[in-house]
Amino acid sequence: MTHASRYHHRDTKALEVHTSYHYLTFSAALAIAVAVVLSLSPPTALAWGKRGHRVVATLATTMLTPAVQSRVADLLEPGVTLADVATWADEVRSGRSNTAPWHTVNIPQDATGYKATRDCRDGCVPSAIDQALRLVRDSSKDRAVRGEALRWAVHFVADLHQPLHTIADPSSATYLRVQFFGRRTNLHRVWDEDLIDHVYPEQADLQEQVQAVIQAATWQEWAQGRPQEWAEETHRTAKEIVALFPADREIDGRYIEKAIPIIRTQLAKASVRLAWALNQALGNCA
Repeated sequence: MTHASRYHHRDTKALEVHTSYHYLTFSAALAIAVAVVLSLSPPTALAWGKRGHRVVATLATTMLTPAVQSRVADLLEPGVTLADVATWADEVRSGRSNTAPWHTVNIPQDATGYKATRDCRDGCVPSAIDQALRLVRDSSKDRAVRGEALRWAVHFVADLHQPLHTIADPSSATYLRVQFFGRRTNLHRVWDEDLIDHVYPEQADLQEQVQAVIQAATWQEWAQGRPQEWAEETHRTAKEIVALFPADREIDGRYIEKAIPIIRTQLAKASVRLAWALNQALGNCA
């Protein structure tokens, strides 16, 4: 077994353990205690924020075949959509700390490509997508296991297209301190949520513009490849973003004008690829 396949095997087992979570029995007191702790915890920055994740899931749903839309509905609770579960992986993250590496991939800034033995030692988003889709596809697994794997997949495909989730060395690149309209923050959070929240207070506006990108693009060219290849492409975009870093550390209107088209394109790619991956995974299921 190669190094890479060992990582994949380990991640599959980890996902299966986590997707069995709903079968565990907790006392009512423990459940209440956990809820209280989570309610008091400071919010964690989400890649793309809720709006971005919901847009990806919503647009992806429109590109699913009717048969796959039906199978997705079967794997989720009645009345629940992909958009409803798009941020689930972040919502459970504080209680499943060992899943944190699954949201990112640590490709060095000067690397030319992804290398599992270097970039995915503790699990990473490309391998997590692979394993989640494998579980979604496996009709021998329980519905609850496949449904939870679907939640992972929906979230992680979007995460993979956030450029600063694909570049290592956060001290010098993704977490550089900046000023965002008078507020001290860091570059990673700006790209996670702040830019979208500032420009698109309403999800519908962001969704309309991302959909326009898809319609104007030769989007079929995006509907191919493997998560590792998507990560390499996103990593190249991340290096462009680091190069845009303002010398005065001020994220202003000029920076936003350059950043927003990148965000719209990345969300468009994530939407197309999520739909394509689910059509592939569920298109031939019994």
